[in-house]
Amino acid sequence: MKRKLIVRRTINKVRYWKKLLVLLFSKSRYGPKIFCIGYNKTGTTTLGKSLKMLGYKHSSFDRKIYRKYYLKSKYNKIIDYTSKFESFDDLPWLKEDMIPVLDKAFPGSKFIYLTREEHAWKKSFYKWTYKTKGAYPDVEEGWEAYKKHEAFVLDYFKAHPKDQFIVLDVKDKTGFEKLALFLGKTPIQANFPHFNQTSKY
Repeated sequence: MKRKLIVRRTINKVRYWKKLLVLLFSKSRYGPKIFCIGYNKTGTTTLGKSLKMLGYKHSSFDRKIYRKYYLKSKYNKIIDYTSKFESFDDLPWLKEDMIPVLDKAFPGSKFIYLTREEHAWKKSFYKWTYKTKGAYPDVEEGWEAYKKHEAFVLDYFKAHPKDQFIVLDVKDKTGFEKLALFLGKTPIQANFPHFNQTSKY
């Protein structure tokens, strides 16, 4: 157990320094980006790793960005950070108030919304919440938040060009191929690879 903890901490430190180097040496670019705006427990980790496989300089959930910038409404700081990478998933980029800001700050960006079957989502959300927070969640309340987010996303993008928005399911046997084609990349496989350990729940 101790060894696993040491390995995990070492990996986290390596990831931290790699991200820091990107921030220090990457130029700010305000052209089109790629945003995964799927709700939690829909396969955002898988999508993020898939974007890395396709060659994008990627950023996933970052506590500093979320807590110090997003929760304090420092959108300008989030935009500065976003300008250093090419693709993103998870918080804060999936938040409903962030999506229009990102759309305006990085015109021509592509947005990927992930969907998941209700029973599977509820089961994953229930076990993941207990595992990470030590408390059983109100699953129906969680599903209501999921549907609210979905309604916002689908309404917001209904007038956007088809080449800027796509809905995917990571369980789709040709999902990875659809992602690659949407991004103008050559598909290297048909289905999404399996990444997130908590997805087994």
